Amino acid sequence: VFDLGEVLTSPPDLLPTLAARIDCEVTDLRTVYGDGRLAYDGGCGDLDYWGPILTALGKSADEALALELANLDASVWSQLRPTSWQLLRDVRSAGLTVAVLTNSPHAMQRMADIAPWRPDVDHLFVSASLGLLKPDPAIFELVAERLGLDAADIAFIDDRAGHVEAAAALGWRTHLWHDDADTREWLERLGGV
Repeated sequence: VFDLGEVLTSPPDLLPTLAARIDCEVTDLRTVYGDGRLAYDGGCGDLDYWGPILTALGKSADEALALELANLDASVWSQLRPTSWQLLRDVRSAGLTVAVLTNSPHAMQRMADIAPWRPDVDHLFVSASLGLLKPDPAIFELVAERLGLDAADIAFIDDRAGHVEAAAALGWRTHLWHDDADTREWLERLGGV
């Protein structure tokens, strides 16, 4: 089970791309981009998240623009690095089930479902669609149930220590992501690639 943002994908062009569409400075967007993100990843609407951001940037907010920004944001976040995509393929080629568990908004479900890498992932779990967020133990329990696996049979990679600790507390084998090479080495030790 892989996290998505900052594990499989780390888009350096995210804020510049969004700032260009909003017609604002990247530094200004950076100061407000994280505001309300937890609620957004938990399932609140696009306008509920993007509206206050646009207002804070001195722009008018409407549903059409919020939807456009939501899809653009998720589209950029869903672009995997070639090395991480290859890692997914290698794990799957080893005969293992591959899943992605991400704290992300509904837009990510839409964009990831049509992403070119989606056929290389057996299960995609998006927090907004589940109504649960990492590190809530309930999200890990739900994922284990849907995978049909015992906790000890699940390997989990995430870049946030709190998420890794929550999964480990339930018996998952966990790895705090540092880079793709480090993750590949860990999976090789487990026999996963």
